[in-house]
Amino acid sequence: MPTSLLCNEQIPLLRGEGRYIDDIEFSNMLHVAFVRSPYAHATINNVDTEIAKKQPGVVAVLSGLNIHSDIQPIRPLLDNSSFQATNWHPMAWDKVRYVGEAVAVVVASDRYLAEDAAEHVLVEYEPLPVIDSAATGMLADSARVHDNLINNILLETQSGLDKDDTAFKKGDIKVRGSFRHPRVTGIPIENCGVVADYRENTGELIVWSSTQIPHVLRDALCDSLGISAHQIRVIAPDVGGGFGTKMQALPEEIIISHLALQLHRPVKWTQDRMENIKASFHARDVLVEAELSANTDGTIVGLRAKAICDVGAYNSFPLTAGLEPFTIGSALAGPYDFKYYSYEGYAVATNKCPMGAYRGVGFVLGPMVMEGLLDQLSQKIGMDPALLRKKNLAQPTDFPFKSPAGPVYDSGDYPALLDLALEESDYPVWRNLQIEARNEGRLLGIGMSCFIEMTGMGRDIYRKRGMVNIPGFDAARLQVDRHGHVEAFVSTPSQGQGQKTTFAQLISSALGAPLDVIKVHLGDTATTPYGSGTFASRSLVSGGGALLKAAERLQDKLVKIAAAHWKVSDSELQYVDGRILHPSQKSEHLNLEDIANLAYTPFQELPSNVEPGLSVHVSYNPPPAVSSAAVHMALVEVDKNTYAVKIKDYVVAEDCGNKVNQAIVEGQVRGGTTQGIGIALWEELSYDSEGQLLTGSLMDYLIPGIYETPVIRIASMETPSPWSEGGFKGVGESGTIGAPAAVTNAILDALQVSAQDIQLPLTPERIFRLHNLTDT
Repeated sequence: MPTSLLCNEQIPLLRGEGRYIDDIEFSNMLHVAFVRSPYAHATINNVDTEIAKKQPGVVAVLSGLNIHSDIQPIRPLLDNSSFQATNWHPMAWDKVRYVGEAVAVVVASDRYLAEDAAEHVLVEYEPLPVIDSAATGMLADSARVHDNLINNILLETQSGLDKDDTAFKKGDIKVRGSFRHPRVTGIPIENCGVVADYRENTGELIVWSSTQIPHVLRDALCDSLGISAHQIRVIAPDVGGGFGTKMQALPEEIIISHLALQLHRPVKWTQDRMENIKASFHARDVLVEAELSANTDGTIVGLRAKAICDVGAYNSFPLTAGLEPFTIGSALAGPYDFKYYSYEGYAVATNKCPMGAYRGVGFVLGPMVMEGLLDQLSQKIGMDPALLRKKNLAQPTDFPFKSPAGPVYDSGDYPALLDLALEESDYPVWRNLQIEARNEGRLLGIGMSCFIEMTGMGRDIYRKRGMVNIPGFDAARLQVDRHGHVEAFVSTPSQGQGQKTTFAQLISSALGAPLDVIKVHLGDTATTPYGSGTFASRSLVSGGGALLKAAERLQDKLVKIAAAHWKVSDSELQYVDGRILHPSQKSEHLNLEDIANLAYTPFQELPSNVEPGLSVHVSYNPPPAVSSAAVHMALVEVDKNTYAVKIKDYVVAEDCGNKVNQAIVEGQVRGGTTQGIGIALWEELSYDSEGQLLTGSLMDYLIPGIYETPVIRIASMETPSPWSEGGFKGVGESGTIGAPAAVTNAILDALQVSAQDIQLPLTPERIFRLHNLTDT
């Protein structure tokens, strides 16, 4: 990575010179605090705001009923016959459906006064029966989250190449398991936040938000506020992490924007950590029941599974409650080749915080289930876990490979990737260490996880899923001034992954321009072209793909201008390394600045099909999906007295296609893996039977820090995608997808148990119970 470019993007952040949401200030700014429901399910009988309005510094106090007729509810759509749309009013006015749902807002001259006044808003509730879990919501006589809607819907069913289960039944061996992934959330270092300012002189509403989806958020604001897109400008400034939790439209973003329109003053809301955990978006909370059929030689015959997803109280915009059921169904088969596959995916409404995206989404369940079942099978037939996996992996000659679960994988060499992981870990040495440890009475285990990450998904995938509100494409605009300076405007904003660095490197390579003449613009709907945003490991595949297409189109224009200048055919010319050579006089050439001068001067005649200036715009629909792959291996030791887990060694072998910046790739892998380890060992959002969140702070919701994070060794291979521009594949979610399975399998291997009911996180208490199981 060029040091100068690294400094330009990251050093100011390290110096505290970044501009995040809470850094945005105006002299006449107002601040808000929300009054949130203490009940999971209740009727709102009355909201008394009179005392609150009289508190010092208070400008306005509004209840959900006050704004009910002014703001349309959040109502994302899904083109699926089973889908049930929900009306999510940004502030509840008749009923609350989860603890933390906003019922009133206080606007004051500063946040402290707003918080104090919020304590004086008196709300009368009449509690209603609580649907506390997906299991409760699945019951026929369960109370309903929404009066006119059933709680559970079957959103996804799939069957593989062999639709007859006769072959499945004929498999010599069956292994079964229940796999419970906890409800989790992303915990970005910067919580959500929004500032809105209505400019009366221009009639424009400017919204600064810590968002991953500026253009899609603008769509949501248009829908709810009833104003046109040209009247709204959304800006994502520096964003301190998102991990998917910031790719949904927040009710608070709509409320703050409405307040700015009504009060004609800038309004700010910065989410505190307890709000972030309680009332931002949650993820997963899934039970998968699965059965694997195989023959005694280890050949997989088939897999059947059912996923029950607790999706909370409302559909989130733009993904809806279909996100987890869809992604789990496509992930369970992983990189393996077999014929029979059957899947059902349920979305179940409960009185909990709504579900959204979090790094890896349902793909995390793929290796958690399949790799867990393979380890069970390995124990039953006495085959080494690595050999069992290698026996069933899709082969390099199989590509494009249609997975039993439906997706088509573009490229890869899964056996070679597994070999790379085994070599990097020195697998035989690990096994010898395990034998020595067991002879000493210690609990040392080895776990592995082979998996696929579907990345950069295009319009075809979202159309297949029925997700109406996701564009599925991205866009880029390139412009060169007459001095040869390049500006790029890309629709995929940064949430801290180094997009500006990577995109500048792409431009430099494509145009032969020095890095110091390139400037990349992101995250502003007024300057960047319309696109989907940053999520689903799509920035390089989709945003970078658009940028490469734009560079290709710009090169074509540069050649045409040079041909006009030299009065030769453009077929004789080629733009290489930032210049074009004269076809007959090799000593004569035109560089980027030379051609830019020709593009802008009136003295250069141009062909009728070539516009003056140097600016191109490309909207790019990426492939349906390109498939990255990885193998994780974990060596862990379980303390026999405390049942605490220590990760002794950790290896990742990854293949994300052609790389632009190895350091950024490794940063993504290490960060994602750390989050996956947290899911395996510590993280869980727990509710009681009344729908009260029990883990509402970082004292209870435990996340890994530097002392809990192992040294992660990374080995890489590159199998370019034949489908994407540049041969790129995404990598942003890979670590989080693979780590829970690898750590879980290592713990079970240490305990020498074959558990059929796995519930994450594997806390010391749960490990103690597993250790005392009778091996079945």
